[in-house]
Amino acid sequence: MEVKYKDYFSFESIRDKDGEIVCYHITMIGTVEEAVRINDEETIAFGKLVIHNLDRRIGTLLELTGSRTYFHDHTYLEGVVNVIRFAAHKHHIQEVKEFTEGDRVLVEGRAYIRDARDPSVRPELTVSVTGTFLLGRKRNLYRRQNLVPQEGIE
Repeated sequence: MEVKYKDYFSFESIRDKDGEIVCYHITMIGTVEEAVRINDEETIAFGKLVIHNLDRRIGTLLELTGSRTYFHDHTYLEGVVNVIRFAAHKHHIQEVKEFTEGDRVLVEGRAYIRDARDPSVRPELTVSVTGTFLLGRKRNLYRRQNLVPQEGIE
């Protein structure tokens, strides 16, 4: 069975009056990789979004910023995979803390470049969340395998 991903990734540069780039605004649709993690003080929430087959668009932004994604795999059976981390602050924590693994979500925000601990590794592109939308929950199709059809109901 071939899986068709309807993932999305776009970015636009926000410039000041002199034409200098101030930040990049990112919109992405993908699948939540694992449950969102919240720090002990509940002041920030972290998550990861899996995006399939949009390597050219993502690569353009990475080239402009001199950064990398959290994870990149071009040998994946169903196409290229990028995992981009996101961080939510303040009231956005409530929006993302309900996300679970497999949820399809839209995440908007500003690009944030995190320095790597190892200076030989490029910094990581993450997204500081400004808005989210839950598109759909993962359905467990395996539950139906245990059902036995009823016979003789009239």
